[in-house]
Amino acid sequence: MSTLSSVRAFARAEAPSFSVGRAVSLLAGVVAAGIEKAMTRTELARSRRQLSQLDERLLRDIGIDRATARFEANKGYWS
Repeated sequence: MSTLSSVRAFARAEAPSFSVGRAVSLLAGVVAAGIEKAMTRTELARSRRQLSQLDERLLRDIGIDRATARFEANKGYWS
């Protein structure tokens, strides 16, 4: 097979076509991942808020001091 015919055969090869179903599936995956990330961040923010409300005895039970608890509680939503 000559080089020219190889190039022609390659050019005729079917390129991946656009598929609405594939695009919708990809978009749904991105949206689901975003929602999951937001839910995880919200849960983390709630846990940090609760950590800031623990008394000294409970903090000692989990092995952290007040300064560490305060540091964690003051982290932002995206941290």
